[in-house]
Amino acid sequence: MVSTGSAAPIGRADLLAHARERLAGGGSVVVCGPAGIGKSTILDALAAGETEALVLRAAAAEAEADLPYLALVDLFDGAPDAAEHLPPHLRAALDGALLRSALPATPHDQLAVRLAVLELFRGLAANRPVLLVLDDVQWIDEPSAGVLRFVARRLGDVPVRVLAAERLPDGGAPTRLDLCPPPSITLPVPPLPQSDIADLLRARYGPEAGRAHVQRIYDASAGNPLYAVELGRTLGNAPYPATDPLLVPERLRELLAARLATLPAEDWPVLLTVAAAARPSLALLERCGLAEANLEAAVAAGVLQVEPDGAIRFSHPLLREMVYADATVAARRETHERLAETVSDPVDRARHLAAARPEPDEALAECLADAASAARLRGAPAMAADLAALAAERTPRDTPGVAAVRRLSAAQYAYAAGSPVDARRHAAAALRDAADRRTRVGARLLLVEMSGEDHSNSGPLLDAAFVEAVETPDLLAHVRLYKAVKAYYDGDGEAALAELKRAEEAAELCGDMERLVEVLSWRGNILLGTEGDEYLERAGKLARGLSLTPATVAARQVAAMSRLFKGETAEAVRRIEALRIAVERAGTVRDLATVLVSVAGIYWRAGRCADALAAGRDCVRLYVDVETTPGPGYLVAALAESGGGTATAAAGFAERGLVACLAAGDEDWIKLAYATSGLVHVLRGDPVAAAEAMREAYALDQRLGRLDPGILPWHADFIEALVGAGARAEAAEVLDEVEKHARHLDRRVVFLGLARARAVLTAATGEAREGAETLHRAIEEWQDHPYPLEVARAYYTLGGLERRAHRRGAARAALSEAVRRYALAEAHPWREVASADLARLDGGRGAGLSETERRIVELVRGGATNREIARALFLSIKAVEANLTRLYRRLNVRNRSQLARFLDPE
Repeated sequence: MVSTGSAAPIGRADLLAHARERLAGGGSVVVCGPAGIGKSTILDALAAGETEALVLRAAAAEAEADLPYLALVDLFDGAPDAAEHLPPHLRAALDGALLRSALPATPHDQLAVRLAVLELFRGLAANRPVLLVLDDVQWIDEPSAGVLRFVARRLGDVPVRVLAAERLPDGGAPTRLDLCPPPSITLPVPPLPQSDIADLLRARYGPEAGRAHVQRIYDASAGNPLYAVELGRTLGNAPYPATDPLLVPERLRELLAARLATLPAEDWPVLLTVAAAARPSLALLERCGLAEANLEAAVAAGVLQVEPDGAIRFSHPLLREMVYADATVAARRETHERLAETVSDPVDRARHLAAARPEPDEALAECLADAASAARLRGAPAMAADLAALAAERTPRDTPGVAAVRRLSAAQYAYAAGSPVDARRHAAAALRDAADRRTRVGARLLLVEMSGEDHSNSGPLLDAAFVEAVETPDLLAHVRLYKAVKAYYDGDGEAALAELKRAEEAAELCGDMERLVEVLSWRGNILLGTEGDEYLERAGKLARGLSLTPATVAARQVAAMSRLFKGETAEAVRRIEALRIAVERAGTVRDLATVLVSVAGIYWRAGRCADALAAGRDCVRLYVDVETTPGPGYLVAALAESGGGTATAAAGFAERGLVACLAAGDEDWIKLAYATSGLVHVLRGDPVAAAEAMREAYALDQRLGRLDPGILPWHADFIEALVGAGARAEAAEVLDEVEKHARHLDRRVVFLGLARARAVLTAATGEAREGAETLHRAIEEWQDHPYPLEVARAYYTLGGLERRAHRRGAARAALSEAVRRYALAEAHPWREVASADLARLDGGRGAGLSETERRIVELVRGGATNREIARALFLSIKAVEANLTRLYRRLNVRNRSQLARFLDPE
């Protein structure tokens, strides 16, 4: 909700000044301290003094901590509606979480909610800074807290600050700093000195309070302003016997209890209802059959406050807690029963029923299980896990098998929420108590899935699951799929394929189409060439008739890529664009991130570099935002930048991608990371660094036994880099090996690139004209190549070979054609490289240098050392030294001083 403001508090000038200074500098502030110390008052004062920022507020309460996204509801209640700027799938997820729409029929992606809020803040902050005021953050519901943590880590330079208050015991450390975008500071709120307590009491109760009276209250309150105010309210200005003790904080409770005791007995049902309700209001009391008149005494006594919109709150959370704790068990249960009959939200209703009925009851357990499902549909899997666990606890003890089913649901929800410890605990309990094989198999497979890529201990679980699933085809298909995955990660491809074949038979037998799609996709990915493509095509065709799930999305995606590898670029574009639209409408954010990998790659090979760049930038942003391994996103961005962006940006993404993939340990992506890094080094004119990186990729190709040159066209560049680095014999060996695999797998799309590499190798032996003529014939044969950039690259290489053959006219024609084709594809970095070579051919001073070489010369002119150059350009020192040696030889200079003058005008 939008803040309205309050008066400045007494005695907090220095703290307020410090907080304002930090907020003005773009930082976040967390004020913390025990109950009653004045944190909320400080927040009110700071929010009221904010004149430029949009102030959004949320005040949490302990009773509301179980309701998903309630803090977000408060924050966006009354805020400008920037949601119109959100894509439909993000807007739908946010509306569902904030209860602005009907309960969805399918689960909204939790990540979609997080990204929607992130984009919403970005949109709001585009107009003016945003200040989030979060009171009592220790009670913010966990789904809201998860969103705020997610957003805090990703806002970067977006002008969104957080001003928060956290209740802590004396000496306690804050626990919710992660809700604040960095940089943030913690400001403990100290007790007020006696002089300020005196001012506070006299401001509230008049000037009659004497020094001794103030001293007594100050001593009892220990400088806590709430305690002092409450003591002053009870004691008034009458003398208080010095012999009567005032204990702190026990005496405070007695005083508050005495204050509450003055309220009429007929008002207590209303007080307890307000204390028990998640969002108490006048309308709620009316629906409960309680009279508004029963609030008057509590409002007059300062126990309750009624907001203009009808919302009701206790003047301090301590009062709410006391009212609830002091009620009898019977009264609390009766109140929760009444609220359960009144509220319409299924999650809220289930929470009240659980509080009202602690005994096992199947109807209640079923209600809790339904509420868990509703919470999951809202994108709150953590809340769903808690409700499902409650459903298991409320299940009658004579039906442990039913409880086990609900435990498995709790485990699945917890795993989706990113709580593997809870998921394992619930899955283990389900496995222990399950009465049916389906639950036991499901629990075992979930435990296997949670092992990630470490399948070293999953064998016994899979063996036990197999024994129980052997007579149930759908379970058997699932278990065999997992056994195949284990075999694949163990390096036994033959066993993996055998298990997949059996899994396929089982899935077909029971008609489990989604499992069949998943199995076929795995077979297609393991097999190479035409046979693998056939399985991928079959999986993709089946998936198009099924609802969107991670398995069906992946099947359609790889089917589109298989078309690309065959050279059917237009069909690949059609398929991937249709899939992207479908996922944006009804899929998950994680699905969209993975689909964008292929969108960018297909556009890149289709010669649509601007479109590839846009998709690549969206992809890397999603990969970073969704808290998954960001390596693939970085690599896609690197390739997209190398095509349509800048070489410098491509180098930065390639470096980050390699680091991320190495950290993740996925060898398939590590191979692609080294290959991508090499491609970027080729663009920057550094064959030595390119060869070093691509050697690592090629070694993984050989070791994994999955050399498919059509997946990413980098092998021709590897061969050229080896030639440029002086490793001609190695280049010839690699060329022969890659050509053999390309012909065996019928990857015709790489033939032009390999012809280019062979021409370069031929020219390196002193036969420049023969190499040029060979490449010219290959270009004529492949004029209609499905990858436009391959033809442009061939013309660029031909220009270099013709120049070495001393045929300047032919070189100029080839380079001009390369520039034209790169321009048509909007491949700006390569167009600049080709243009520079063309200018150098025509005699331009300094022309013909690659971007890397030009940057090295500029850094040398600035006095940079080799180490500093390496750090600035993401190169090894060895690569810098190799570049300098080549520059000395090529430019006929003998030292750094002469090289530094090379770019000077003549």
